[in-house]
Amino acid sequence: MKKYIACVAILLFLGPVLSAQVINYPPATSEDSGYGDTTGLPVPQEMPIDTLQLNAPIEEAPSGGFVPMIEGRHTEIKQQPNYDPRAVMTELNKGKYGKPIDTSKEKIHWRKGGTFALNISQGSLSNWAAGGDHFSIAAGSVANLYANFAKKRHSWDNNIDLAFGYLNTTSLGTRKSDDKIDFYSKYGFRFARHWSYSAMISFRSQFANGYQYPDDSTVISHFLAPGYVLASLGVDFRPAPYFSLLLSPLTSRFVIVADQRLANQGAYGVDSAHYIYLPGGNSRLMLEKGKMLRYEFGAFLSAQFNKEIMKNITWVSRLDLYSNYFVNPQNIDVDWTSLLTLKVNKYITATLNTELIYDDDVKFITYATNADGSIIKDPETGEGIILRKTARTQFKELIGLGFAYTF
Repeated sequence: MKKYIACVAILLFLGPVLSAQVINYPPATSEDSGYGDTTGLPVPQEMPIDTLQLNAPIEEAPSGGFVPMIEGRHTEIKQQPNYDPRAVMTELNKGKYGKPIDTSKEKIHWRKGGTFALNISQGSLSNWAAGGDHFSIAAGSVANLYANFAKKRHSWDNNIDLAFGYLNTTSLGTRKSDDKIDFYSKYGFRFARHWSYSAMISFRSQFANGYQYPDDSTVISHFLAPGYVLASLGVDFRPAPYFSLLLSPLTSRFVIVADQRLANQGAYGVDSAHYIYLPGGNSRLMLEKGKMLRYEFGAFLSAQFNKEIMKNITWVSRLDLYSNYFVNPQNIDVDWTSLLTLKVNKYITATLNTELIYDDDVKFITYATNADGSIIKDPETGEGIILRKTARTQFKELIGLGFAYTF
């Protein structure tokens, strides 16, 4: 009996002591900051929902991993900024409660995902008194992919936007309705809580030929005509996981026009060809071809936003501003893209895609035309006769409802 009482007394004494040892782990002093919230993640089935607590401290393990602290049936998981919360939960569900998680695994530090959308619309009219095209069909696809890495003070964000679409109507024939290639990559090294030194590179172009409709015989754009490459050094401000602001006073911009005919015209801001007109003024001789590459140096600002603003509604947006230090710095180039995704169910999604562009170097060419809308061409050169060139604000808007997959 005395032995039994002694055992009970020892257990009663050691219980609070052992419990205190578990609870009083020193909080992690990690300098990491990058990825965000674990809130809303699936709760492990092994743990009762009412006892699982998120956003609590985590013990740093000697091996470099971290240990979810355990007190009875309570598991506390810190909001780990430099780890993908889904990957952490996967490791925990493997039965590693109370054991160090191997943070050397690269998947722990990567966040990858994206959205694919395919929209198709079709219409037909037969003996329709109000008038309209007898048949129309439109198809468009959009892909937005990202792969972001964060480890200690280092971060690397990558994003690519792709879009392509065609429409066909009885009266207009087949025309391109959307065409975009946009790649963005940014490296950062954090020096303060929300601030990082950053290096960024981006590339923008298109897939297929573009035409000056209704004339579909003259190509005015295609892949790498134009193409834009931008490289910058600066600082990045990230107050939240879903928003970042890049400020760069040192930015190089390359404009590529891989088409000699367009380069000779000075399309998209490159230097045009130089000519000398022969006596009589009816013919000319080219002295120097147009440049197919233009280099600029200036300042750059890029703001990015990516968040589920409401349940099943995600907004992805990017605003880029650029000023050329040496040529009309007051004329700011603007490129603002926005994709609003409304998820109806697992595979059906409505999308609103907009893009606003103003580039002071991109001059819209007004050609002399015939009565049927076809371009009048110079009999000597075979090129369209240009009346004027002006910069304009460009805007594109596409609404779609169709198949979508988000991961």
